[in-house]
Amino acid sequence: MQATSEVSGPDTVSNETADESIQNSAIEPETVVSSLVAAMQTNNGETIRSLFATHAAQAYGNGTPRTGAAFFAWLESDIISRQGRVENAQLSVNGNEVTVTGLYRSHGYSSDADFLFRVEDGRITSWQMRY
Repeated sequence: MQATSEVSGPDTVSNETADESIQNSAIEPETVVSSLVAAMQTNNGETIRSLFATHAAQAYGNGTPRTGAAFFAWLESDIISRQGRVENAQLSVNGNEVTVTGLYRSHGYSSDADFLFRVEDGRITSWQMRY
C-alpha cells in the first residue's frame, strides 16, 4: 500500500526531539523521514544526524554508495553546512521506503528532489538521490 502526504514548512516543527517523535509514532518510516524534512527546514544538525543509522549509506543515482564515516562527512558538508532542504516536500510511502519529491535547495544550488529513503528500526539506512 502506498500513501502520500505533504510536509509543511518550518512553522510546523515542534519542540519534540527526533527521539521522542520516533518513540511516539511507533517508528513509522514516514514519521522518521518527515522528521528529517522538518529538521532540514530549520537546519537542525543534531536532529538530522540523529535520524540516521550508524551504517547509513548515500548514493547519487545508481552510483557507488558512501557509508559510515564517509556518509556522515557528506551529510555534514553537503546537507547541514550548506543548509540543504526540500521545499514543498511530498512524501510517498511503500513499506519501509519513503520517496520525497519537491524542490531541493542549498546555498547556491537548487534542483527537483527525487529522494528514496529506506528506514529500518526507526533510523534511515539509505538515501538515494534519483535524478
